Amino acid sequence: MAFADDPLVKSLKGLEAHNLEELLSRLAEFDKLREKGESVRQPTVTLHLRSGREVQGVLLELRSEHRGSKTVVLHPLSGDRRSAPDATFVRLESVDAITVHEFPALFKPPPDAPPPPTKLELKRKLAERQAALAAALGTPLELEVVWDSLPPEPEALSALNTLGTRAFGVLEELTRELLGLEALRNQIRKVRLFVGASSQVSREGQTLVLVTAVPVTTWMSKDDLLREIEKVL
Repeated sequence: MAFADDPLVKSLKGLEAHNLEELLSRLAEFDKLREKGESVRQPTVTLHLRSGREVQGVLLELRSEHRGSKTVVLHPLSGDRRSAPDATFVRLESVDAITVHEFPALFKPPPDAPPPPTKLELKRKLAERQAALAAALGTPLELEVVWDSLPPEPEALSALNTLGTRAFGVLEELTRELLGLEALRNQIRKVRLFVGASSQVSREGQTLVLVTAVPVTTWMSKDDLLREIEKVL
């Protein structure tokens, strides 16, 4: 395996953080994603304190306090289990280093998530959604899936499946509104789906381009997709 393809290296490149505060802030966003209904794992960390002590737990929040200070909120662990319902509050300035446990796994669906579909299953599913949307529009609609760019890891199929499910759900909802229906009829003749470096929405002529990245933490919610699609119509 090439060094650049190592899961840990890829995960580190995908998490932009230049200091411990930024790292904790990014990791604390995972809990916000869970509150929005996203199926993501919660990061388990060990805080190495300047006093020499260590505190381990599930990261819940990086809380802003008065005078600009920050507090790290953890759900502490006792052995291999959470010690519910305790919460530990640690001043950020007392933290010297952080260990993020099972770091690459944070960007994958949790173990209890449904298995990804096969490519054949996904092709059939997307074709059905495309046909249903075309019928709702009453105009020709082509679906293009860029399979050649699909990364080899199974999580890529999960990412593409989620994008297709959410995107077609949003587009079908738009057809139930007069303004949305007319905008789609007049401006969209093709929907292109593919897996890329970042999740985004754009329009190229009459082609609606929808891209998802593989890490589950970067997937766009239905609300995100609706907002971005409306911008390009």
